[in-house]
Amino acid sequence: MSSPSTLAEWRADTRTMVCEDAASLALQELIERIAPSDVPVLIFGETGTGKEVVARQVHASSRRADGPFVAVNAGAFSETLIESELFGHERGAFTGAVASKAGWFEAANGGTLFLDEIGELPLSLQVKLLRVLQEGEVTPVGSRRAVPVDVRVLAATNVDLRAAIRQKRFREDLFYRLNVTSLRLPPLRERPGDILPLVRHFIAIYERKFGQSGVGLTVSAAQRLVGHTWPGNVRELENAVQHALLVRRGAELVASDFPLVAESFTAAPLATTSHASEFGALDQALTGLFERGVPDLQGKVEAALLTSAYRFCDRNQLETARMLGMSRHVVRARLIEHGELQGVVRRGAVVRRGQAEGELFRIGYQKLGLLMLVKGCGALDTALAARGVRIEWVEYAGGIQLVDALRKDQLSAAVLGDCPAVFAQAEDVPIVYLAAEPPAPHGTALVVPDTSPVTRVSELRGRRVAVNRAAQAHYLLLRALEEAGVSPDEVEICFEPPERAFGAFKRGEIDAWAIWDPWLSSARLDFRARVLRDSTGLLKNSAYHVARRDFTERSPELVVELLTHLSLAAKWVKNDPERVGALLAPSLGLSSRALVASLERELTTSPLSAELIAAQQDIADTLLRLQLIPHAVTVADAQWSASSGH
Repeated sequence: MSSPSTLAEWRADTRTMVCEDAASLALQELIERIAPSDVPVLIFGETGTGKEVVARQVHASSRRADGPFVAVNAGAFSETLIESELFGHERGAFTGAVASKAGWFEAANGGTLFLDEIGELPLSLQVKLLRVLQEGEVTPVGSRRAVPVDVRVLAATNVDLRAAIRQKRFREDLFYRLNVTSLRLPPLRERPGDILPLVRHFIAIYERKFGQSGVGLTVSAAQRLVGHTWPGNVRELENAVQHALLVRRGAELVASDFPLVAESFTAAPLATTSHASEFGALDQALTGLFERGVPDLQGKVEAALLTSAYRFCDRNQLETARMLGMSRHVVRARLIEHGELQGVVRRGAVVRRGQAEGELFRIGYQKLGLLMLVKGCGALDTALAARGVRIEWVEYAGGIQLVDALRKDQLSAAVLGDCPAVFAQAEDVPIVYLAAEPPAPHGTALVVPDTSPVTRVSELRGRRVAVNRAAQAHYLLLRALEEAGVSPDEVEICFEPPERAFGAFKRGEIDAWAIWDPWLSSARLDFRARVLRDSTGLLKNSAYHVARRDFTERSPELVVELLTHLSLAAKWVKNDPERVGALLAPSLGLSSRALVASLERELTTSPLSAELIAAQQDIADTLLRLQLIPHAVTVADAQWSASSGH
């Protein structure tokens, strides 16, 4: 291959698709099938996977290949500027518009317009983009004359557009207009067969750019590159090759020439891989701040996290609190401190018993067991309000998020499944077991779509399985794989909270889902999921009501009141399950029949029996054997006694 003679030729060379892995070859075949048409294409993929490279390949394989290809980053411009950039403007349309200017749509006329980061497009522009797609014409800013355009639109995103639709940040009609067909770019870790071919490709390009030649790669360097998970995907790999060529000392690149700084994010057994690239970028940004010695870094990072989350949630405090797993009152206080809200911070927001404003009883719950029914009924709130005690209910996606909130003293009490309760003990969170609901081995299961060819757990090798990290369903998945003789490394485990996993399951983006009731009943009854393996023989699947030890010592009477209302909720369900379902299902986002089905089991509460303690201890010992907890725990040490208050 001759050396590129111009910058444009060299840039085009770096955008060549390298396809040797089976996943990439399948993508290439799909591109060739959809390229000849003129329909819009929505390209999904993590940051750095090469979405623009794929868009260029679609263009090059289409009947528009001789026309222009215009690439635009929709998130790189302000809301006031991007309309002019997209659709053009007339002279005098706004301050600084000294001459008329054609927009990107006109520039791409007869060819392809690639809109990257489409999820960042302001809502006001989404309406206008939808009209352009429907009418085939644009109206420049400051003009009343529509200009016909013949453009094929390809759009790309690394965000969940369906979640953005739910949050009212992206128009549903525009989504369906763009998503006539879609391409999903696998992250580099899912196509390891491309790693070394890409390395050789980039070596060939950059050794010419740097005036080098004949550069080789040692076996140890190749092994390190193949073993890395590449959270930054192809972009990270390209940068790593550039760095290695600049710092090399010999004729061959050795392992130490490649600074793979994000490897720490893959070390923990429970670390999620679905957002690895974002965490890799975060790690690099924090490292830069550490090196510059930024003062009050923790406060600045917390302020950035909270304010960004608040704006992401359209300035909804409750949604911000739910997303971050924090109390709404804590979120509000922090936002005031950081200048995002107007108001006065009320120090000591958790007012202790005996003070004028009464005690705050903060309870964390999830879609699981009796506690969600106690919350829905409202009788506990009424009973405690008469005592001057205020309840704050905070919903969490799953048990591990509740464990974290208990650790941070953001909650007084919560409901946990088998595994999260053990994780809490193993992480030295000061919890005590207040009561247990009876085992429900059919209430947690591994499910597949009804149309799936998978009929046994052993057939999950090489397939995508979603589960909430460190939940009892995660433990079920590990035990079921172990029972079937399948290593967890042979399955792509995607750690997602239930709501996101449910959406992925319905859209066919995952092959199986490990989940608990009432999500499980909704999957079975509302979406025809088929149970592949439930917890029978692997997991007791009890729900445990826990509290922080210091809270039980300070307010044992509130613990007793909570346990009383748990018993009342159990009787309420037993006497009239249909009415419970009709009343509470809408607020939980579930169908009434799914909620009722999830409650068709023995629902009572009782102190931990010797049998349940033994079952929990067995889970703790197994988690230790699997190296998923740092040290041994003794479940019996965390029992609570109403008579002693601890």
